[in-house]
Amino acid sequence: MTVVIGTRGSALALAQTKLVASRLGDDVEIRVLHTVGDRSERPIRTLGDGAFVATIEDALLRREIDVAVHSLKDLPTAERDGLVIAAVPEREDPRDVLVTATRGGLSSLPEGAVVGTSSPRRAAFLRALRPDAMTLEIRGNVDTRLRKVREGEYDATVMALAGLRRLGVAVDEGEILDAYVMPPAPGQGALAVQCQAEDRALRTRLERLDDPDTHSAVRAERALLAALGASCALRLGTLARAERGAVRLAAAFAVGGEIVRFEGSGRDHDSVAAAAALSLSASFLDGLTVVLTRDDEDDRELAEDLRTLRARVLVAPCIRTEPVADDTTLKSALMAVGTEDLIIVTSRAGATAIGSYHAELRAPVAAVGWATAEQLRACGISPRFVSRVPSGVALGREVQLPRGTVLLARSDRATGELPTILRGRGARVREQIAYRTVVGMNGEIDPVRGVIASGARPVVVFASPSAVEGFVREIGGRSLVHTRPVAIGPTTARRIAELTGIAATTARTPDVLGLVSAVVAASRASEEKLYVDAR
Repeated sequence: MTVVIGTRGSALALAQTKLVASRLGDDVEIRVLHTVGDRSERPIRTLGDGAFVATIEDALLRREIDVAVHSLKDLPTAERDGLVIAAVPEREDPRDVLVTATRGGLSSLPEGAVVGTSSPRRAAFLRALRPDAMTLEIRGNVDTRLRKVREGEYDATVMALAGLRRLGVAVDEGEILDAYVMPPAPGQGALAVQCQAEDRALRTRLERLDDPDTHSAVRAERALLAALGASCALRLGTLARAERGAVRLAAAFAVGGEIVRFEGSGRDHDSVAAAAALSLSASFLDGLTVVLTRDDEDDRELAEDLRTLRARVLVAPCIRTEPVADDTTLKSALMAVGTEDLIIVTSRAGATAIGSYHAELRAPVAAVGWATAEQLRACGISPRFVSRVPSGVALGREVQLPRGTVLLARSDRATGELPTILRGRGARVREQIAYRTVVGMNGEIDPVRGVIASGARPVVVFASPSAVEGFVREIGGRSLVHTRPVAIGPTTARRIAELTGIAATTARTPDVLGLVSAVVAASRASEEKLYVDAR
């Protein structure tokens, strides 16, 4: 009887499946299946666990295929009922590779580089290694990612050495990142050969492919991941090995800007994983309440990261945006600019405001940050320039000025920093109100009042001066003094100081990693106020 092996259709997935098929004999057929992860262009962390395996597992359960071959790191730690990992063959090298345009490794990564990665783990450990670097989402197969680096869309990308070797891509030793500074994902470099649990004959045949030492090591890594919450948002790296009847495990966990490490051994995979989990979880944010003052969409990733660290998250937006009552002036301004001019959009709300005119725009568009850029693309507008850091200050310093006029599509409450920077560089700037920012708090207001009244001193994260004003208007400036405020940047920090007289913890970078680091710093601070300089 022919054994049908199911796999994804990428070149890497097929190469891995052929490695397994070659060891099973001649009576094997490979069948390609398309998963949710393959079909989606959304950021990987938004797809949920199992996005690249669920379709294949469903086919196994329906007996449409007999065997599935997965990259083990893609498999959720909880096995599907009725299925079993029958074998984990010998592992390929689990380390990561930093691929730059010049293929010179870490030493060739330029100052302020943009590095493409969809992995929160890789982003955190790379930023710990090179704080000047910016990490951005990248999608596509191995060839696509390499091409994006060659063509300059990214300065570099981080990829698994195992995948590159299985595809025959040459890698220099100098490009490989040491497992201490970039610890691999649990199970990285290993394959999982899966079948129905009740098929004893097939399980026996597949078990001949199993490497006991590899299987024991990855069990420890996956047990640690499960103990810490099994979330794809966990910035956890770990590598285990079986030695002399025991399992030795090294693990590192990024908590904001901190790297917490564990190294130890145990008699089996469960005991060493439990010891590692106990050690690493001491750095979690248990008992801390964090109040987010933007809406769910803006702070979705931040909320997910904080909940992964076991913080209690309350969402109480302090501002909302709405269209201008009469958009005649906005439309006239947009229609007046041409190919020699530049439109700058500073927020998702601004992107939405100009989106209805996308077919009529003649001027190129620049966006503050990738969230704004994605909203522009959703409206049918492809931005020519996106600032590497999601702040108006960064865009003002980086963007190439046009020969003509800069049309700045902004909120009615925007600060003057961006136009001042642009004019200081010699630009002709026309400011145009594209939407209104309405100050006012909503969401979980009563729980916020309650946690402040309890004396628990929550961390409150502010992303704009207007949000600070909204919080003070609803909750009161005196109440804010009894919190630990975090500011996305120095302008917001100054507004906190003006209204309350206290210094905020200010994020080093205005992105999720920077804000999580600031929350952790604020939570570790004593009664004295902590200030972290913003870059």
